[in-house]
Amino acid sequence: METAIRWSASSTVKEQQFLVVDVRGRSFRHCRVESYDGNNIQYDTITTNRNVPAFRAFDWSPHDENILGVGEWSGSASVLRLDDEQSSPLSLPAKSQRPVNAVAFAKTGLLVVGLERVRNDTSLNIWDIEHRLLASTTPLPSPRSTSLEPIRKYASSEGITSTKVFCDQADTILAGVKGACIRMYDLRENTGNPIIQWPTTSTHNIAIDPLDENYFASTGAQKDTVIHIWDRRAGPASSAATLGSNAGSGHNAQSGPVLEYRRAFEASTPSAQPQIWNLRYCRGQRGYLGALASNGDLKVFETRHAQASGVNEHEQSNWPNDSQVSGRTTLRTQRIHHIVPTLDKQKHRQVDTPRIVAFDFTNLAGPKGRPCALTLRSDTRVEIHELRGRPAVFALSSKGQLIGSGMPSTLQTPKATQGDILTQAGLYHVQPSVDKDQPRSMGASERADGPTILNEDGAHKERSTDEETARSSSRKKHEQWFEERYLHRVPSVEKALANLNLSRRRCAQGYLFDCRKNMDIVAEDPWLQDMWRWIDRAKRLAIEGSLVVRGIDLSYLGAYNIWNVDLGSEKPVRISGMSDNPDILYAVEAICRNLELPELTSIESSLPAHRRLCLHICGFGFSSDELNATTETLTSQGRHTKAAALALAHGDPKQALAALRSGSTSAHRELSLALAGFLAGTADEDWTSTIASIATFLPSTDPYALAILAYVRTGLWPSILSETYLPLYYRIGVALLHLPDADLTTYFTTLTNECIHHGDIEGLPLTGLSSQAVPLLQSYILKYHDLQSAILAISHTSPRYFPSPLVDLWRAEYRSLLNTHRLFIPRVRFDVGATKLSATSPTNNHSIGKPTLAPPAKQVSLKCNNCDQSLDRNPAHISASAPPVPPSSTTTTTGGSSIFADHKSGTVCPKCGKHMPRCVICMLWLGMPDPHTKGGAQANAQAAQRGKEMTGKELMKDMVSVCRRCWHMMHAGHVEEWFGANRECPVPGCDCRCADGDAGIGG
Repeated sequence: METAIRWSASSTVKEQQFLVVDVRGRSFRHCRVESYDGNNIQYDTITTNRNVPAFRAFDWSPHDENILGVGEWSGSASVLRLDDEQSSPLSLPAKSQRPVNAVAFAKTGLLVVGLERVRNDTSLNIWDIEHRLLASTTPLPSPRSTSLEPIRKYASSEGITSTKVFCDQADTILAGVKGACIRMYDLRENTGNPIIQWPTTSTHNIAIDPLDENYFASTGAQKDTVIHIWDRRAGPASSAATLGSNAGSGHNAQSGPVLEYRRAFEASTPSAQPQIWNLRYCRGQRGYLGALASNGDLKVFETRHAQASGVNEHEQSNWPNDSQVSGRTTLRTQRIHHIVPTLDKQKHRQVDTPRIVAFDFTNLAGPKGRPCALTLRSDTRVEIHELRGRPAVFALSSKGQLIGSGMPSTLQTPKATQGDILTQAGLYHVQPSVDKDQPRSMGASERADGPTILNEDGAHKERSTDEETARSSSRKKHEQWFEERYLHRVPSVEKALANLNLSRRRCAQGYLFDCRKNMDIVAEDPWLQDMWRWIDRAKRLAIEGSLVVRGIDLSYLGAYNIWNVDLGSEKPVRISGMSDNPDILYAVEAICRNLELPELTSIESSLPAHRRLCLHICGFGFSSDELNATTETLTSQGRHTKAAALALAHGDPKQALAALRSGSTSAHRELSLALAGFLAGTADEDWTSTIASIATFLPSTDPYALAILAYVRTGLWPSILSETYLPLYYRIGVALLHLPDADLTTYFTTLTNECIHHGDIEGLPLTGLSSQAVPLLQSYILKYHDLQSAILAISHTSPRYFPSPLVDLWRAEYRSLLNTHRLFIPRVRFDVGATKLSATSPTNNHSIGKPTLAPPAKQVSLKCNNCDQSLDRNPAHISASAPPVPPSSTTTTTGGSSIFADHKSGTVCPKCGKHMPRCVICMLWLGMPDPHTKGGAQANAQAAQRGKEMTGKELMKDMVSVCRRCWHMMHAGHVEEWFGANRECPVPGCDCRCADGDAGIGG
């Protein structure tokens, strides 16, 4: 310690004073605060005393602020006056020379001095200097004119590192014995033994909480940043001395600290481990412990009493079985305040600022009513730091709103817009920002012609045309689009909430199993549009049964599965009803004939039917008429290069030339000249330079133009396959049309593995929605955090064709997500849709398939108040513990669906015959005749004869409605009528707001 600062305990709002200590310069300055600007303070010096011997410890008298005590290197302790620099200090010598480590005043005039260890001499001396401390105007007596002796001597042949005196019991002192323990001495006893002793090596910088002196803290030795907090009521007692009314009240069985911070300060490097310089308790509020490290890092540990069993990651509670002891309060960390933390300059590029070298707490609160710390920096600048209050409490509502208290004004939305509940609670909320007029994103073909990204305001802008960006793969473009949209920008809070609630917003718009509707909902993501476009094509083929021949079902399979005849674990389901050796080759050929797929003429293959079916699955392989129609559509839309590339891949160069020549730009004309020259067989020495000059006219953002030029340059189709900037479906089509069988197998295997590894959903035409798609979608979820699209896609085939525990986990998580958003109706629709998709193919015995997805467990069931049994009509469900059925109420029915009369089914309990409860509004019996029974059908028929056709709404009016809070029942029609004008329960004396039961904050 080279310097220190102490706040005056007698400071008031009108006058604040503090003491600045310069250990190296051997001086004390008594200062008065003149002004305060919220951080720095301006002060004047009242008195200065430079007539101070060399010292290494000091204390400021609590009852007379003109008195100081210092501990010298020689072992003597001196008492001096701040306002009398001329007088010699009062010296209190030690028997043996050694450094003084600690001095402490008591309010009764005692001075405690702790010294280093020396053999055969005590190291803890207590001096009574009260009768020597005269009035402030009288100088201190000469050290030679009097002889003083300690009134108590303790700790023989031991070293004292720190000492403090309790204020509520001035005869009780704490002393840290170096490397051994902390002891508590009672000066009223003359035995020389401590009354309590805590074994520990944390004996430095003892500090007592002035507002709750049952707790005190200490630190470890040098290079040890551990902090211990102790309870003086908890320790092995050495005598029967009392420590007040709270002493010995059941806590004396614990000898360790009640709270421990093992890593109070972290070092940026192992060689720069900081040392705790100072430890101080706050004088204005209980439980605030400040600690200053040698690197200038200042922390305040806010503690509180609690029954909680959890502990902070920095702390460890040592109370044994504290949760099992009745009435015991434990000490827990409420918060750790970082006051001007020291950052790693290399990582954070922090500008060099003078570090904090000393601190103390004030006894006055700051402008915001919070504790303040007085700090002294190495450039002698004095500052006051008010601790921050509790951080605002935030929560995300079910509607995606950010709701909290104490929200910054820049985020606050007027409270009145949220309704009376939030207004009365004093809460603010932030709504997600959704651009209603957000421009539609590009489709697959538009993305291929000219990749774009979104700028900050959501509008499209052209991507950089540098070579690296323009020629990045389609997968890379997807990753760049996602990163620039969601990761690389720092959005506003409103837009961040919109991103977090993307799945909720899509679900509310109907994002489910309607592929065409899903394409419109995900218009901002063209890659998802492509995925749903392919699933829509596969789903249509599956519904039509176009891919089912002789019991072999190839629906939802991809090109990789068809080409390699790889059905995997799905084989038992896809070939059900067939022999052990089904002829899949025949099935593929039959499907090609049934679909009238065009013949393959571009290459010789041993499996031409497999190629044709793969082309059809991927949306490639057009017939001549389809090719003509497609190129005309593309040229009319201005996408001439894509039309030319499709025609060229299908072996129609003349149509490709026509598409290019219909273009209006010079690039189209130059590219048509290059293609015409290639078709004419021009191959002279200037051909390479000619192609290079044409490349300068082509836009680097047009992948189809670059693909045509690559083919013209080499005349080899594999050169196009190596151009990964092309969309994946185009490269798959080119490979199926022009690669030999062996090369095609290798290419498909490599491409499929890459798609699975990178989570590229463009690879779904390869893997299909088979079991191979599960790892692909898993990688997609990890990269793009889109569980919603993945589970909606794979639900078309799992568990219908293959079970997957991972898919089951996704389904459960998605259902939980919908429940969290309180989207219960969409969650039910998802359950119903997934169950329908899981149905197996119809058989000869059944017109519809059997669902393979088990329905969710029952969440609500009605029970009879009399027998506590379910109102289910099945008599087999009667529990053995049910009361006996009254004989008078039983009849036998031919259907066996109920043990009671058929006309009573639905109005009485089918187990005991008692009526259902009464409606709390009309006081009539609840229930209605079951329309599926004979009696219920007769009741409906009689109503129809009276001209009252029972519509669905009228049927619902008589159904039972139950409040989930107060459990009062009424007819559904009465619910609609009552709560249309009221919010409270209609039962007198019930204060339940039934109408708000499902609203909550955010609805």
